[in-house]
Amino acid sequence: GGVGKTTLLTQINNKFSEISDRFEVVIWVVVSKSATVRKIQRDIAQKVGLVEMGSGEKDENQRALDIYNVLRRRKFALLLDDIWEKVDLKAVGAPYPTRDNGCKVAFTTRCRDVCGRMGVDDPMEVSCLQPDESWDLFQRTVGENTLGSHPDIPELARKVARKCRGLPLAL
Repeated sequence: GGVGKTTLLTQINNKFSEISDRFEVVIWVVVSKSATVRKIQRDIAQKVGLVEMGSGEKDENQRALDIYNVLRRRKFALLLDDIWEKVDLKAVGAPYPTRDNGCKVAFTTRCRDVCGRMGVDDPMEVSCLQPDESWDLFQRTVGENTLGSHPDIPELARKVARKCRGLPLAL
């Protein structure tokens, strides 16, 4: 972790939310390792304005149908953060995105295998920064005033930047 997958998805979320004519609804769901279909359904339902689905009176299939009936009439972007296994879109109630419906699904994962199981042929890989990129980011983050405040600081700062091994969140 820490290479910027969630940060990138956040930027996508913000951009899609700004461009109101692109999608009627942008749905962000943090999936994580222990997520259930019920939890994903609850998060989607909340975002699309369905009444609380956590009360338990409806089964998983009925909740999926309720979500589907709302989303099939809307152009949506579904952003799934931190998935560890395939998310069955049908099971959660999300219509499969097609060129005709204009809907999109984007997700982050640490597991390349998950990309294949989700039907992604050409995944975008987010990787660590190169040493010169790391140093540039570190300098921008720390600031020239701090780096120039003592003669020993630049050398120490370079050591710290190297220890971060190109992870943007660490830098």
